[in-house]
Amino acid sequence: MKIKKEVKIAVIVTLIILLFFWGHNFLKGRNLFSAFNYYHVSFERVDDLQVSSSVTINGFPVGVVNSIRFESEKLDRLLVEIGVKKSYKIPDNSVAIIIGDLLGSKSISLFLGNSETNLENGGFIRDSIAPDLIKTITDKLLPIAENADKVIVSIDSLLHVLNNTFDDNLQKNIHNIVANLEQMVVSERRKIAAILSNFESMSENLNKNNEDITKLIVNLTVFSETLSASDVKSTVDNANSSLIQLNSLLSGINEGQGTLGKFAKDDLLYDHLQRSADDLDKLLIDLRQDPGRYVNFSLFGGRKSKQD
Repeated sequence: MKIKKEVKIAVIVTLIILLFFWGHNFLKGRNLFSAFNYYHVSFERVDDLQVSSSVTINGFPVGVVNSIRFESEKLDRLLVEIGVKKSYKIPDNSVAIIIGDLLGSKSISLFLGNSETNLENGGFIRDSIAPDLIKTITDKLLPIAENADKVIVSIDSLLHVLNNTFDDNLQKNIHNIVANLEQMVVSERRKIAAILSNFESMSENLNKNNEDITKLIVNLTVFSETLSASDVKSTVDNANSSLIQLNSLLSGINEGQGTLGKFAKDDLLYDHLQRSADDLDKLLIDLRQDPGRYVNFSLFGGRKSKQD
C-alpha cells in the first residue's frame, strides 16, 4: 500500500512541532522525559539560597532548586523554581520555607498540607518565613562582645593611670592582685571550657530541632489565618449589645424606674418592708413558744377554751 503524499507531510509537520516544543523546554532547562515535576515559589528574599540547593520533606531530600530569578522589573520579589521527583505528590495548600544550618548553607523545606488536591506541574507553592538561628544567636552575643571590649578598654586605661600615678609599693600590690586573678582564671579554665561545650551542644540541639521550630511557625501562621477568617466581629458586636442593655437597666434602676428602681429609691417603702419583716419575725417567735394560743386540737374531738 502506497502512503499518500499528504500523510507524509502531516507526519513531518507533527514531528517538527514536537521537536520545537521539546527544544523550547530543553533550552529553559526542562527535560520532558525527566522524572521531576517543577513548581514555583515567590520569596521576598532568598538569603544566599543557591541553584542546586536541596529541597527536602521532613529532612529527606526530594529535589533541587532549578533556577532563581527576579519575578518582575520591580525587583521586589524573587521567583524560585524547584524540581521535585514525580513520585512525591504535593498538596495545593503546602508551604515552602527557606531554612539554614549553623554552617550557613540554605535549603528549601516543604511542609505538606492536608488538601486532597495535588499541584499540577508548574504550579505555585505558598511561601513562609523561618527564623535564622545564626542571626538570632549573633544578635544576642554581639552586644555582650561589645560590652566586653568596652570593659577591657576601661581596665587598660585604669591600669595605665594607676601605673603612672601610684608609688612602687602600691603598684606591686596591684601586680599581685592581677597575678592572683590570672591564677584564678587558669584554675577556672575547666569551667569555662565546660560552658563553651554546653553552648556548642545547645547550638547542635537548635540545629537538630530546626525542622520542629519551623513546623511550629507554620502552625502559628495557619492558626492566625483561621482566626482572621472566623466570625469574631459578630461575637464582639453581640457582647457590646448585651453590655448596652445591662447599662440601660442599671440606669433605670438608678433613676427609680420600675419595681427595683422604686425599691432602691423609695425610703418609705423600705421602712414598711423592714417593719413588716420585724412583725413577722415576732409572730413566728410567739407561735413557736405558745402554739396553743393560735391552734386548738384534741384527740377526742373535745375543745377546751383557754381560761385567762
